[in-house]
Amino acid sequence: MLKVVLTGILILINIFNLSFAQTCPYRVRAIDVISIPVAGGLSYLGLKELRAKPRLDSAYVVTLSPDDVNAFDRGAARNNQSIAGVYSDAALYTAIAIPFLTLADKNIRHDGLKIVTLYLETMGAMGVIYTWGVSQTRRKRPYVYNSEVEMEKRTGKGALNSFFAGHPAAAAASTFFAAKVLHDYYPDMKHEWIIWTAASIPPALVGYFRYKNGQHFPTDIIAGLPIGVALGILIPEIHKRRKDSNISIIPTYYNKTGIVSFTYKF
Repeated sequence: MLKVVLTGILILINIFNLSFAQTCPYRVRAIDVISIPVAGGLSYLGLKELRAKPRLDSAYVVTLSPDDVNAFDRGAARNNQSIAGVYSDAALYTAIAIPFLTLADKNIRHDGLKIVTLYLETMGAMGVIYTWGVSQTRRKRPYVYNSEVEMEKRTGKGALNSFFAGHPAAAAASTFFAAKVLHDYYPDMKHEWIIWTAASIPPALVGYFRYKNGQHFPTDIIAGLPIGVALGILIPEIHKRRKDSNISIIPTYYNKTGIVSFTYKF
């Protein structure tokens, strides 16, 4: 049974490697595919840590006010626009969908499996950083300081998840990933600044609406955005093709047996 499983894995890896022709600027390996479910598992464990934070005591919360917040962030503690939450979600979902629009380009679509793999890897990394990062902080959300917000919400789960802002970070990771892919496929593109400017709009909108909804302080958003931008750019960058190696390792299948072949180019 073990032999069958191992052989099956070798076949899948071989299909994965062969399906990626040497035409695109990125090199994706089997480990990148494996990293996606691993990141999903780590994010799930981080989410459990996030949800394990203690609830705030109402007797303590009632003593809080916006005046307890530093002057730069104080305005967020007076915000509670419910419609802004709807707008922020809409902007986030739009941002998450944008990388798939790059597949409309025939050159990028030709390498669609690779692009989707890199995108899932990017968002997987975003999930791990967010869940484990925020689970270790205890910063109260702005609405906790707002007496106009119902006490159940002020003391409920998620009230201590203010830092850093995950929605804007995820939006930035998505849109800047798309911009980076376009840049790498078309490095001589004219007016490229338009692409990068457009990439900054959805994350900015998500951050603004999260601020108006009383979910995050400006400093939470300022801290979260660079994380998303960095992931969106760096994940594709570290997968860019360099000078080809003289050594290749190719798993194959022959006579009902998995074989790994090594080739050296002189």
